[in-house]
Amino acid sequence: MSQTEANTLTSEVVAEYLRDHPDFFVDRPELLDRLALPHQDLGTVSLVHIQMNRQRQRIEEFEEEITALMSLAANNDKTFHEFMDLQEQILKRDTLDDVIKAIEEKARSLGLLAYVRLFESSMNYPQFNKEQYQRFASSHLNGKTAYLGRMRKADRENLFGECARAPELGSYVVLPLSKSGLQGILAFSSDDGGHFQPHMDTLFLRHLALVLSHLISTLPWQSQINERISTTSS
Repeated sequence: MSQTEANTLTSEVVAEYLRDHPDFFVDRPELLDRLALPHQDLGTVSLVHIQMNRQRQRIEEFEEEITALMSLAANNDKTFHEFMDLQEQILKRDTLDDVIKAIEEKARSLGLLAYVRLFESSMNYPQFNKEQYQRFASSHLNGKTAYLGRMRKADRENLFGECARAPELGSYVVLPLSKSGLQGILAFSSDDGGHFQPHMDTLFLRHLALVLSHLISTLPWQSQINERISTTSS
């Protein structure tokens, strides 16, 4: 066996022993003072110094994680209350037209734009082609419950139409609407390109989409009074 192989074997044995006996240095503090390791920025430093630095780094990382989690919890709490309020509003509406207006108004109050696109809608509402949706779904959904992130011009035009106010550099969330079959989509956009990101949770939005799907199946587009006014004016 060569000297290199012997050193390697010895190093592996020592490393394995230390892994199995993490308290080895507890009764041998003098060894810690004698151990020194090369450091890229600090030169040769003691093992204790490196451990203290690593511990400080881990504490800083934990503090950053806690701050991020607290911020996320605060945002989720605000989002929860906003969407609970919206669901309460739309469940009180008598027509689908009023439901969609309530969603659009809530989105504007949050600095967003809302889009509801249905395959079968009234003559006064944007029509949505299934082929347009399928092209988007096959490229971006692939079985997922929602799409989040930026969107290409071709996809924006397919989903929202050429005349829709869809921010070019913004971000989007798109959720399919389905109840006994695909009905269309519910989408929101933000001018902020980082507002909707792929890792975000969509629990509240998915629940909103479920409620909207139910209302699509049960509510008329307009009240009879509005229909008569529309017919008379035309």
